[in-house]
Parts: sequence; structure tokens; C-alpha cells
Amino acid sequence: MMKKLAITGTAVLVLFTLSVLAACQTPPPPPPEPPAEEPQPEPEPMPATISPPELRVNIWPRPFSPDGDGTDDELNIDIVVRSEAEIASWSVLITEPVEPFLPFHSREGTGTPPAKIVWDGIGDSGDLVQSAMDYPVIVSVTNVLGDTATYEGDIRVDVLVRNEGGVLRVIVPSIIFASNTGDFSRLDADVMENNDRVLRRIAEILNRFEGYSIRIEGHANPTTRPGSAARRTEENGSRTVLGLLPLSEARAKTVLEYLANLGVDRQRLSSVGMGGQRVLVTFENQDYWWQNRRVEFILER
Repeated sequence: MMKKLAITGTAVLVLFTLSVLAACQTPPPPPPEPPAEEPQPEPEPMPATISPPELRVNIWPRPFSPDGDGTDDELNIDIVVRSEAEIASWSVLITEPVEPFLPFHSREGTGTPPAKIVWDGIGDSGDLVQSAMDYPVIVSVTNVLGDTATYEGDIRVDVLVRNEGGVLRVIVPSIIFASNTGDFSRLDADVMENNDRVLRRIAEILNRFEGYSIRIEGHANPTTRPGSAARRTEENGSRTVLGLLPLSEARAKTVLEYLANLGVDRQRLSSVGMGGQRVLVTFENQDYWWQNRRVEFILER
């Protein structure tokens, strides 16, 4: 009997030990679930591709005539931009009308450009545009992605009658002559076509000033230093080279004849060659020498 009880006690002890061990190996209860997060809105999908900006520009009047007479004195640049992305910056650049096309007037800004830009024809240095010249203009807009749209055109300037201290003067650097000659021979057809357009406009304007006589002055650009022997030779010429003085005189006479043939009263016209004696641009300023090669029309009562 005692042996049976011992076995029974041992069995109970083993079962107790096993139950304790089992209890110790039971995994802890899972932690409470966190509170549910509020649903976040889905990000708007980006377009697969974004087109570059579109740019339309309208420039008027044409020709532009900033001579202070109250007609067409201001240039209007109308700008229309369409862009899927925000516009970051814009610029307007007007350059000199001849190579190397240096900047003449510029404007720029951030964001979308104004719908209209108004300009009085005066450059950043304070100079007025030259008569009968075409000034290149470049309008650009760039969006925040770096895409750029560009417009390239030109501003056509009218023949300007300028009142300088009571003297009416027309300064035209756009009449082209054949190299080292006083006439229009051997010019390309498009160059002569432009000469004809400019001279017809000059004739039209001069005929409005019926009570004035017109002195036509031919001006040339010297390419040698002032005061040098080479300059004197360049001015007066030699046996082999036509000097600036006789060259400019021949060119002034050619213009006189052309205007007379266009209907300007010959009795009102006179001509004189000035050579390189009265330059507008100094010898050192080579990029602007083109302004010295000009024909001037002085209106006198």
C-alpha cells in the first residue's frame, strides 16, 4: 500500500511540474492594435509628359516711328503664353541692327510676362533707334521645369525726322552702296530692294515739308587713326584709292538723283560730301562704326 501511494505521489508531482513548465512556455497575449490611421488623399498623378510652353508675340505699329510727332511714337509688344507648368522667368532682348548684334535694350522678370510691353525706342544707353533700320528682337519664357519657348522677329523703324536744336534732320545709315563706289552698281537684288524701299519712304516724307530745301550729306567711316598721315590719305584719296571725301560726295549725288526720279523737286535738293570729318562714333568704338556710314538730310527754310 505504501509503495502504491509513493508511485501515485510521484505521478502527481510529475504532472504538477509538467503543468508549471507548460504554463511558463505559453506566449504572452498580443499587444493591443494601434488606432486606425485616417486615410490620406492619393497624390495627384503627374502627367506622363508636359509640353514646352507656347509663345505668341505681336509687335506693332510697323513701322515704328518714335520721333515725337504723336503718331506711332510707342512700340507695343503683345505677349501670349500657354504653359502646363508654371512660368518661372521671361526676357525681352532688342539688339543693334548690325553685327555683332550687341544688346540695345532689354527687360526681364520672374513669373508670367506682362501681356503688353510698351517701349519708347530709347536704348539702355540713352540712344534713340536709328532711322529705317530693322532691330532684331528675341522674346523668351522658361517654365519651372526648364523648358523654354522663344520668339525671334524684328522691329522695323520708320524714317525719323528729328528736331535737333531747331534743325530738322533725317539720319539714315541703312542706304547701302557698292564697295568703294558712289553708286548702287553690283548690289544684290535684295539689298537694292531695301534701298528702294527706304528712299521711297524718304521721298514721301520730304514731300510733306514743301517749304523746306533739303541738303543731302554723305558721311563715311574712317578706319585709320585721327591725325595720322594714313588718315589724311584715306580722307583725300590717292591715284589708286578713292578717298572718303570724294566717295561720300558721289554717294550724296546718287541719292539726290534717285530722290529726284521719285518725284522730289530737284530745285529743293543739294548735295555735299563730308567724308569722315564728322563722325558720330569714335575710332576706338569699332563695333558701332556702322553709324558713321550714313546719309543725312538737313531740312532748311
